[in-house]
Amino acid sequence: MPLPTTNTKFMPRIYDGNSDPFDFCKRCFPKTEEAARRLYGKGEGPDGRGNCFDYNAEHPDYGDTDYSCDKRGRLLVSQDNWI
Repeated sequence: MPLPTTNTKFMPRIYDGNSDPFDFCKRCFPKTEEAARRLYGKGEGPDGRGNCFDYNAEHPDYGDTDYSCDKRGRLLVSQDNWI
């Protein structure tokens, strides 16, 4: 994975309460409060684990995948790995 040039924080993946993943480009990545408002109360995860909301989960390098931004639908690229 290439090293970032100006951005040094790795872009996290967000999981809603049901443990469903959400990926965003840098432009669309929500602040903690917005993500919690939109995704926290979306049910509970599998196997009775309770609410699985996670704002700071790891994800694969977007340059090596076909993930798209859950807000705009744009294909994510390596530059979207860094905030």
